[in-house]
Amino acid sequence: MQPRSNKLPRYYPAFLSLEGKTCVVVGGGQVAHRKALGLLSCGARVRVVAPELVKPLRRMAERGEVEYRAKEYERSDLKGAVLVIGATNDPEVNRRVSADARKRRMQVNIADAPELCSFIVPSVVKRGPISIAISTGGASPALARKLRLELERVVGPEYGRLASLLRQLRPHAHALVKDAAQRGKLWEQAVESEALELLRLGKRRRALDTLRKCIYSQSAQTTRRRP
Repeated sequence: MQPRSNKLPRYYPAFLSLEGKTCVVVGGGQVAHRKALGLLSCGARVRVVAPELVKPLRRMAERGEVEYRAKEYERSDLKGAVLVIGATNDPEVNRRVSADARKRRMQVNIADAPELCSFIVPSVVKRGPISIAISTGGASPALARKLRLELERVVGPEYGRLASLLRQLRPHAHALVKDAAQRGKLWEQAVESEALELLRLGKRRRALDTLRKCIYSQSAQTTRRRP
């Protein structure tokens, strides 16, 4: 008998666009509730399959936020979906979900069973449009959570506010500064400006003015360089 390898799988980090796409959550407990919330926050259409639901998940189904199939899981429940998450307390059901999804070439995640997954869900720090994903490759979810808590202390909400302002100003910058290299310098100047500290102090208007000055300054330099 060959000894079992301790080598962990290597994952390619990526952020998926699930807007308007059907995703299935098999299970009706607290874990399934968390998974459904995460998918909904990304704009996915969520189908939940379980004989019973915990109260928060039941309320979501009653409000029509998720499609609810009150039944035991069957392979046909995956029809039309692009991604499935197995979150039941029955290992055999979870194994069937994984096998059925793989046969359909669907992305599948089984809670607490990385060996049954084609992708794993990282621990995430959210700050507005910013998402910082932390993964230990399935080695230790507890360590990933610890790292998330540490990052949450370092990366405050002002970073999300800065990202939102930069996104707001992006079309304006592209209109004024046509050269991509010059725009790169513009954004470097913007993120290194005092705007972040102003946002930390709650001075959004002054931060916005500071970022606009970065755009106008780079635009003026570009204009002066023209023959």
